Amino acid sequence: MTEPSTETSHSRHLEQNHLLQRWQKLPHSGGLFTLGETEFGYGRDFLAASKLWLETAPKNWRLQFISASAQPLTKTELHRMLANFPQYAGLTAQLLKVYPATVDGIHYLELFAGRISLCLMFGAAETMFNKISQSDDAGLARHNTKPVDGWFITEASAQLRQTVAALSGPDTSMAGTSAFDTELKTSSPWYLNKTKPRQDKKTVVILGAGIAGCTAAAALKKRGYHVSVIDRHPVAGQEASGNSQAIIYPKLSVRDQPLPRINLAALMLASRYYKPFWDAGYGDQCGVLVVPENSKVKQDFLAISNRFGGQDALVQLLDNPSLCARSGIPMSSDLGLFFPQLGWLPPAQICQQLLARASIPLVSADIKKLVRKDNSWQLLDQHSQIAIEAETLVIANAYGCEQFEQTNFLPVTQLRGQISLLSSSDVSIGLKTVICGEGYITPALNGTHNCGATYNKGLFTTELREQDHCANIEQMNATDNGLGLALGPQNTSSMGGRANYRCTTKDYLPIVGPVPYLPTFLDEFSDLRRDARKLVPSLGSYQPNLYVHCGMGSRGLCYAPLTAEILATEIAGEITPLERELRLAMHPARFVIRDLKKKRI
Repeated sequence: MTEPSTETSHSRHLEQNHLLQRWQKLPHSGGLFTLGETEFGYGRDFLAASKLWLETAPKNWRLQFISASAQPLTKTELHRMLANFPQYAGLTAQLLKVYPATVDGIHYLELFAGRISLCLMFGAAETMFNKISQSDDAGLARHNTKPVDGWFITEASAQLRQTVAALSGPDTSMAGTSAFDTELKTSSPWYLNKTKPRQDKKTVVILGAGIAGCTAAAALKKRGYHVSVIDRHPVAGQEASGNSQAIIYPKLSVRDQPLPRINLAALMLASRYYKPFWDAGYGDQCGVLVVPENSKVKQDFLAISNRFGGQDALVQLLDNPSLCARSGIPMSSDLGLFFPQLGWLPPAQICQQLLARASIPLVSADIKKLVRKDNSWQLLDQHSQIAIEAETLVIANAYGCEQFEQTNFLPVTQLRGQISLLSSSDVSIGLKTVICGEGYITPALNGTHNCGATYNKGLFTTELREQDHCANIEQMNATDNGLGLALGPQNTSSMGGRANYRCTTKDYLPIVGPVPYLPTFLDEFSDLRRDARKLVPSLGSYQPNLYVHCGMGSRGLCYAPLTAEILATEIAGEITPLERELRLAMHPARFVIRDLKKKRI
């Protein structure tokens, strides 16, 4: 395609959707405008639309651009292509700054301080757009969500045309094709709420000021909600988020299953999400080095290296000399995986910064009961007094969700973990990166390394235990005996550290989404007890405007940016930047459906 026809094509897409006129007329009350594109190519449509948006749209509006790419360009290739278009130089620099590794899946990117989000889907358009819809059924594809406002379509199969139509509304415009017809199918997924949530006031209370609560608060605030956070502590991040050096723990796999796919999506988003904090001096984007725990894991590492070969910005397979050079200390492992875009953070400070930067107030109260009254949630303290109320409530207080009658069915476990502070030595002070294996150890901070962590089920104390210090040191030595040699002898009797509790789930995945109204929900789907494969003709019944965000185990820093976006899009009725099957793998009602099918309830 020659340059004049390319320029004309991009102008035509903007003009056919009448974007200049529509964006100039947007009300100043704020909102979201969504564009869909069937082929990202080298991003010219996205850059042209972004330029026009920044020049014409009100500043309190957000542009969501959703685009697929069956054969995505690498960052180097994209840079080379876009170098020919100096008119987009500033926009191109922002795009390249957040452009992800070219691995299959959905990548959520934010540009221009959140004014523009790019949902970049690496895969065939007909598959990927179907995966972000609410259902395979055209009639439910955008159930309780806003339609796409405009489309840039280059070529579309019959299946893609049906999905495009299903995601569109009566006022949706289309460039590059005529309007589509679609057929309705019959199905009623359990995860869809039969009642559309009321949002007259757009007030939200987040219960819990850890990393789950604070990321959710920030995600909702940028969508125009009036958000407050409430916690029993007067300062954010004082429980599981209170360690001085927490790591973004990477876990990759060659298996195409929900857990590894969610882990991959989460760590890629987390590396971008925390970049401004690292740049501001919070923690260190020093990279994370993972060494194999046994011979089987070593074979997995080789397979992972083959799968993600050439994606050095994401992960690199290192031999022993490279391990020693990267880590800064002598190591004995003969190979390892290095994640250069990850590192460690002080999670309590991150929680506090998330609230401060978005001007989100923190209310201090110990909540004991939740009551729905007059279309609002009332949060009652230990004196049965209303501490705060709002139209929408997000429960993000980890295993504390067990105390409320609305969420006590969730199968969460309170699991104690203790970290140890190891004194640095003349050798270990040279450690330049986080090292993970049987356990983990961080670079030195104020003369000590964070090392951990134990898993103590059924133990309910935050007092430090010497046997757990010993266990952490043993784990560290098992990770790589070079670590023990670098550190030298440690005095466990007077060792510092910290103990608190994780909130874990049976399937090791977070819990994020709306809370089912259990009595009605069980009745609606009781037929699953007799036939686990039965198609039950009912949408689900959910608690009005009640959501939960917990169960992240020891990976809260990694999961929270992704799950907070999922939660916020669910509440706001937006298209979610994650495949539907992965969202359902983290849905709060999944446990009820599984237990019904297995006749446990």
